[in-house]
Amino acid sequence: MENRISQQPLNDFTLVITPGKTLDNTNAHEMVQIILEAQTKEYSHIIVDMAHLEFLSSAGVGSILGTIDSFRDIGGDIVVCNVSSHILHVFEVLDLTGYLTIAATETEAAEQCQTKG
Repeated sequence: MENRISQQPLNDFTLVITPGKTLDNTNAHEMVQIILEAQTKEYSHIIVDMAHLEFLSSAGVGSILGTIDSFRDIGGDIVVCNVSSHILHVFEVLDLTGYLTIAATETEAAEQCQTKG
């Protein structure tokens, strides 16, 4: 898979964003742009499907962390799912597992968005 960030609406209030193999300083700005644009289109929930993600840098983490509060402020959230063990380890080292909403699968993430929506 190429290192492209794709996006697909799940419903009227949830957007699924799927990063490619890496989320780092080369494309973190694109991730932020997509998330901010989603908010202007009145999406209240974002699901970040990390199924293909192999490398996550601090810039990549920042692209998600820097936007979570604005969604939580409107009753929404950013939910990450399909997190591999080595990406989960990054979240654990940064002590973010209690802050992030982490779902095992996209289906579980969608259910969490429904209950919060």
